[in-house]
Amino acid sequence: MPPKFRRSVSREDLRAADDVEKETLLEHDSDPDEEMLFNRPSTSHNEPYRDDKMDSVRIQIKEVTDVMRENVQKVMERGDKMEDLEVASERLTMAGMDFHNSARKAHRRAWVQNMKARIIVGVIVLIIVLSILGTLIRWYS
Repeated sequence: MPPKFRRSVSREDLRAADDVEKETLLEHDSDPDEEMLFNRPSTSHNEPYRDDKMDSVRIQIKEVTDVMRENVQKVMERGDKMEDLEVASERLTMAGMDFHNSARKAHRRAWVQNMKARIIVGVIVLIIVLSILGTLIRWYS
């Protein structure tokens, strides 16, 4: 069986890395090279160069970029929700273990009380039987 390695990165480190990644992916909209590619220089008549295909591609890229940003945001939110579920699951496990331990202690206490009651009843019955036998022995002697 291969040895098990423990993770040496804390939850805070992972959360900080997630926050940095979110900021990088979601807040930096475009690259200067990207801007230069899609914003073409003017023509000689000082009118912007218009190409329906380029406009179409630009719109499609913008839509895809928006969809991807939304998807990344949803994945990050889902990751946060998964972490929250994991924490809740750990808390429930700990609560379950605490409940199990306290139930065992209560069961032991109830058993001890039951045994004490049986011993007391047995001693009382024994005293009654011995007193009856003592009375009978005195009466017949």
